[in-house]
Amino acid sequence: MVTYILFSYGISWLIWGRQLLNYQFDLGWSISKWNHILGGLGPLLGAILTLFVFEGSNGVGQYFREKLLRWPTPKWLLVGFGMPIVFFLIPYLVLGIAQGAWLNFYDLGVNSKVPLENTVMIWLMWCLFYGLGEEGGWRGFLFPEFCKTTNARMATLYTALIWAAWHLPIFFYDKDFQAMGLGGSIGWLVGLIFGSLLLGWLVKQSDWNLWPVILWHGTFNLFTASDLIHPLFPGVISALVIVASMWIARRYGENLSLENT
Repeated sequence: MVTYILFSYGISWLIWGRQLLNYQFDLGWSISKWNHILGGLGPLLGAILTLFVFEGSNGVGQYFREKLLRWPTPKWLLVGFGMPIVFFLIPYLVLGIAQGAWLNFYDLGVNSKVPLENTVMIWLMWCLFYGLGEEGGWRGFLFPEFCKTTNARMATLYTALIWAAWHLPIFFYDKDFQAMGLGGSIGWLVGLIFGSLLLGWLVKQSDWNLWPVILWHGTFNLFTASDLIHPLFPGVISALVIVASMWIARRYGENLSLENT
C-alpha cells in the first residue's frame, strides 16, 4: 500500500512540480497545458509499477485482463455513463426554464487548463487522463486492497482521504482550487468522500471492471470543469452525487454489493 502511494504521488507530483514552482516563484517557464492533464496518469502508473515490483509481469497482465480487457456488463456501463448525464440534465433544465437561456453545449469542458476546445475531444481526454488515469489506481488497485482488510464502505473513506491528499500540489498553482477558500475546500473534500463511495459501489457492481467508473469520472469532469458554465452546474451536480451516495450507502450496506439486497 505504501509503495503504491509513493509511486502514485511521486509520478503526479513530479509532473505538477514544474507548474507549481513556476507559479509560486514566477520563474517565467513556458508550461504546456498538457502538464496538468498528464499528472492524472499517476495513480494508474503507480498501480502498474507496484504490481510489477511485487508480482512481476504476470501481476500486471492479470490486472489488465480482469479490469480493462474484458467487456463489462452493459447495465453497469450504461449506469456509469448515464448517471452523470442525468445529474447534468437537472440543473440544465431548471436553469434553462428559469432563465429562458439555454447552455451552449460547445461550452462544456472548455477550461484554461485544458489544451483542447472540441467538446467530444475534451470528454475523451478527461476519460483517458483522469478517468482511466485516476480510476486505474484508486478503484483499480487501492480500493480493492483496502477491501481485503475492511468493509467496502470504510474502504471508500480510506481511498477518498488518499485521493484527496494526492491533489495537494494543485492547490498551490490552480486558480480554481485556490478560489474555493477554506469553506469551499471542506465542501470539496466532503463531495470527494461521497464520490468515492459512489464509485466504490459502481466498481463492485461491475465485478471490478473499470470501464463504468472511467466513463463516470470522465463525463462528470466534462460537466463540472468548465470556465464558461454557470457555477450552479458543478454545485448542483456535486449535491446530487452526495444524495445518490447516501441512498447507495443505505440501500446496499457496508459491502456496497448486490449480495446484500
